[in-house]
Amino acid sequence: MKTIKIIKKILAKRKESSSANAGFIGGCVAGIITAIFSLIVLILNKELFFQELALAMNKYGFTIPIPNETIWILSLVVTPPVIILIYSIVGIFMGLFFKRFEKGNYIIILLLSAAVGAVWGLITNLPANRLSIIIVNISAWLTFGIIFLVFRKKVELK
Repeated sequence: MKTIKIIKKILAKRKESSSANAGFIGGCVAGIITAIFSLIVLILNKELFFQELALAMNKYGFTIPIPNETIWILSLVVTPPVIILIYSIVGIFMGLFFKRFEKGNYIIILLLSAAVGAVWGLITNLPANRLSIIIVNISAWLTFGIIFLVFRKKVELK
């Protein structure tokens, strides 16, 4: 319950600032892009998913009383919303961080967005080629940067 309250507080921050709201929207879009990629990877690499699950269970010495097929289906259902939630929260914080930049620093915002995408690509663990994971994450966070700038521009024009 405490976690849900913390998430509600963080998501309420987007109402405080137009930059936070632009970051939230951009983060949601970046999360949707990454969630679709993750879903496709999990569907196409079902056997590799099972191999990595067995490897993790052997490495850490635990067993799960749930059939592997059920774990895979749960992964398909749970992974996309969790990715979107995490990316939207990170988007809020990035929006608040980018608020400090001057209005004309579009290149810096896009470069920082791409850097965040590269980091996310490096820490993301999916049964897929590391380069493709990095490329998708960089693309998703560049999309975040573009959406953030578009929404910020709309606020400037008002």
